Amino acid sequence: MKFACAAIAAAAMAGGQSPPGPPAATRSPQPRVITIDALVSDVRGRPIETLKKSDFELREDGDPHALADARFVRDGARLFAIYLDEYHVSAGEASQRVRDALTAFVDHALGPDDRVVVLKPLDSLLKIELTADRAAARGAIAAFEGRKGDYAPRTDYERELIAGAPARVEAARAQVVSSGLDALAIHLGTFAGRRKTLIVASEPFAPPARGRGQESLPSIDSAIRAANRSNVSVYLLNPADAPGAGGADEQPLRRVVADTNGRVLSGDLGAGLRQLDADAHAYYLLTYESAHPDDGRFHDVQVVVKRTRGAEVRARKGFYDASPDEALSAALLARLNAPKPDVPPEPAPHASTLIRPWFGWSRGEAGRTRVTFVWEPAPIVPGDRVRHVPARLVLTALSTDGTVLFDGAVAPTGAGTIEEQGTTPARATFDAPPGRLKLRMAIQDAAAQPIDRDVRDILVGDLTKGPVAIGTPEIMRARNARELRVLTGSDAVPVVSREFSRAEQLLLRVPVYGPGAAKPDVKVRLLGRSGQEMRRLDPVASATAGDVDAFTLPLAGLAVGEYTIEVTASGANATATDRLAFRVTS
Repeated sequence: MKFACAAIAAAAMAGGQSPPGPPAATRSPQPRVITIDALVSDVRGRPIETLKKSDFELREDGDPHALADARFVRDGARLFAIYLDEYHVSAGEASQRVRDALTAFVDHALGPDDRVVVLKPLDSLLKIELTADRAAARGAIAAFEGRKGDYAPRTDYERELIAGAPARVEAARAQVVSSGLDALAIHLGTFAGRRKTLIVASEPFAPPARGRGQESLPSIDSAIRAANRSNVSVYLLNPADAPGAGGADEQPLRRVVADTNGRVLSGDLGAGLRQLDADAHAYYLLTYESAHPDDGRFHDVQVVVKRTRGAEVRARKGFYDASPDEALSAALLARLNAPKPDVPPEPAPHASTLIRPWFGWSRGEAGRTRVTFVWEPAPIVPGDRVRHVPARLVLTALSTDGTVLFDGAVAPTGAGTIEEQGTTPARATFDAPPGRLKLRMAIQDAAAQPIDRDVRDILVGDLTKGPVAIGTPEIMRARNARELRVLTGSDAVPVVSREFSRAEQLLLRVPVYGPGAAKPDVKVRLLGRSGQEMRRLDPVASATAGDVDAFTLPLAGLAVGEYTIEVTASGANATATDRLAFRVTS
């Protein structure tokens, strides 16, 4: 079933609208910016365009307020909503008058930058959208046909919820119209900084009776409140030959018009719409600051033009403060109507088989973690006929909010690798906040042609927690004593591989951190496969002083097999431990 402009749908969009009597204030008064639109014309009805804010006098609830701005708007982009109340317009000649007048208005009055929406009682309130599509507006107007006095249901919704005696049907129809006007006013209110126009094609009808349990449903009063808060002026397009009798209680739409600085258009509808067009073309937006609680009460506003003889001022009578429930409803509606952010899709995770990466952390600046990245080509798989050999990769590191932390080329590392000036670095180093880190790697061959990609997320550790912390141990491999001496410098690059020959020596660098300036006591043990201690590693002098300890491990005396290096840092009555596994292959 198609959900229409019903009280139920309107309540879902604008829930909690104006119960009887304003609710109590819930927070202290705070200054807020109020904007009032005003039409100022001379004795011949022509708009006066030269007024400044000093020419206006504005009072709110009788108290004068200084204007922050008085801006004259002419020929700006305009917003129109047209509500075709088929429930209260007679079929035949009256409906034809509405179609002719509004079609001419759409064809001749709307400019290329103007936006319009046409709504009928059975249209969904959840799909209100202003558009520049004139064909759609003309089509909706052409299909309009009044149903006043015709109570035959035409949809499942009407058969189920708008049925019964004529009096009951009329009450339900009036509620539907109130809901539609309220929803349109709220939607127009999401467009700030301009005057909006709501055209209601309808004949006089009795206001809906408020039964028990219907206090939260939209009403004529809630539509007035929403229109005044949103600078929406309501114009009543009445095609009836007789304007109708009775006061505001018998003609609720006339009260909406009077309270929103609109006009009643009857008789010559074309002439009335031309006046509406002129009103929407030239007006002032008066801005000032006001401070009062969000109590849902009405605040009277009076605007007077000084020192301009014969000037006629038409400004709305005031505005209603939003109650807490209405403020929440407006915020939810604005969130629903907000354009969806254009978020590019995340690439699918992919671990390349061509590389072996390594990530390590140490303490960075301002509580961040310093990330170090190195990589090596993966070993050749026997039987692999097509072998792509990676020569370098381009690493892009992004935080969770998309901030680029690193973007650059990285060369592979290996035994005895030392960074040299002017060449592609063999490691990437950057600071990142602890938490999730997005990594994108474009793998290239020797001709800088892409051969694969690697997409992964990693969790960056936080080394600021706890009195004692150990960063990621780094291993450098040396094939002779000369290489070992060179690797003690800070420009030595760690290796990724954890498989070594007995002809090599390992240099282990361990970043450790204690409380304040105190340095923890660091002990390193070599453990066998079953976890027994085989020896303790002695620290060696290293050019990387400060928070980094260095240890050497000759592999010549070890049998082929798996081993573990255990690092323990103690200090400030706290201990931290880390383990690193490796294998001796030959």
